[in-house]
Amino acid sequence: MGLIKVAMFSGVSILGIYSYRSVNRVNMVVQKIKVQNYTLLGKHKPQDGTKEYKDAYSIDLPRRFKLVQGTGSAQEISASDLARAFFTCKLFNRFEKPILTKLVGYKHSALQDVVLLNYKAFRFKEGDQILVWTVKENHLNEVLLYWEYGGLKGTTWFCVPLDNTIQFGSSFPRPSPDSETPSVQDFITSKPKQLFIDASSNLPDSNNIPLKSKIRNFALKVLYRLSVPVHEMYSKFLLESTLERLLEMKNQDAQDDRA
Repeated sequence: MGLIKVAMFSGVSILGIYSYRSVNRVNMVVQKIKVQNYTLLGKHKPQDGTKEYKDAYSIDLPRRFKLVQGTGSAQEISASDLARAFFTCKLFNRFEKPILTKLVGYKHSALQDVVLLNYKAFRFKEGDQILVWTVKENHLNEVLLYWEYGGLKGTTWFCVPLDNTIQFGSSFPRPSPDSETPSVQDFITSKPKQLFIDASSNLPDSNNIPLKSKIRNFALKVLYRLSVPVHEMYSKFLLESTLERLLEMKNQDAQDDRA
């Protein structure tokens, strides 16, 4: 959710929570990876044909999880476990969730979501809803959720591959490089401008596009360029926080099994 992340991460940076040392640490443990075409995220295409920015990140699991992979053990990690850890991790609940709750007004729903997320039988089935997210697909070791707010929309993706890592990715709209933005001629006074238009009558007609739309296109392109680096760094911190929460969950499961 690009716009929200820009505002949120900027505020956090000002407070100095993300120090140079923490940024350096997260860059070492979380790796940006290629979005593979065969994944749910890679195959996702908006129905309206909107072009999307997509990215994904990976972090290693402790070796003990590799030993139980595919055994059916309670310690085995599923994509639903990963999604649950994401929505209950400290970073998401400390920053993103409160902002979403205020913007969308999910006071009752937010409490209901907490109950659902703590209910182990909740498996993120297709159509299930959490805040502004709706589960679009849950297939084998992947879960893809769709979100929409204020005219913006995108996806959030979770994956538990066979290489003892967990993966997290997302997508959101990308401005078209061909969209018209304001030029000098849009701000020329009426008479000279009309002469300019008459002299350019044989050129491709882009003057029918309202100035308001051109300014909006320009603003979206600027915001997009600013939001991508912020989004990438925030995603890395989110995945690190998600792993911490996932380990807490599995340690609690182990204690419950021994009880």
